[in-house]
Amino acid sequence: MAWTLALQEISPPEHPEALSDVKPLLDRLVAAFGPRPLSRLLDVKPGTVGNWMSGHRRLSPEMARRVIDLSHVLSRALQVFKPETAMQWLVGQEPFLDGSRPIDVLAIRGVAPLIEALDGIDAGAYA
Repeated sequence: MAWTLALQEISPPEHPEALSDVKPLLDRLVAAFGPRPLSRLLDVKPGTVGNWMSGHRRLSPEMARRVIDLSHVLSRALQVFKPETAMQWLVGQEPFLDGSRPIDVLAIRGVAPLIEALDGIDAGAYA
């Protein structure tokens, strides 16, 4: 079913900080993986995630983007695959990405190619 909106105008959110705060996404990723595995996925030193969680260090804009992108991709991958398969997909070779590893494509090109690949897989397409 297509998503269509008949809006001509939309007001800005009353509390934009609720949408721009990356901490809830970080909390979800830590809850899912634990701090050390997450630090490997984000390519940061092991103590960094703990420092972010405790508030001893702030996420830089680059790190905030990584958290947002990783959360987005994993959320979509878990809609398409079972958890173990989603993790294998993330570090495996993906035909929709010309045989590249999705985690590498995420780091180099961002989230869009991965979401497109996952949408294709979900639709039953073949690369």
